[in-house]
Amino acid sequence: MVIQEAPGQLNLVETDQRLASLHYLSLSEHIWVLEQLFVRPGQSATLADHLISRFLEIAADNAVTLKVLDPYAKRYLSVHLTSLLAPNQLPVTGPNAIQPVSEHYPSLEEEKTNESRRP
Repeated sequence: MVIQEAPGQLNLVETDQRLASLHYLSLSEHIWVLEQLFVRPGQSATLADHLISRFLEIAADNAVTLKVLDPYAKRYLSVHLTSLLAPNQLPVTGPNAIQPVSEHYPSLEEEKTNESRRP
């Protein structure tokens, strides 16, 4: 297995077949966002671990701050802490976890209905 590096991505390849990939964005010269990890179904999660480990080496060499969107990467980094993380990236579970933004914004009618139901 070989990790192929390209701007914005790392690919774990074996005999010309991509087994796993990691995609990241460069928001600026000093901030990168680990966007997504992909591992083929049936493959070991250790493939993702290899990619994250290599990504952290590259990030450290470039002295960047990391933001993390991928849930598996967040879980990995909650166990394998790094000083490269931007503030408020962890924890991933529990009351202090960052919560997703609701995609449903109540209309004024819904708000009035909900208020009238309160005792």
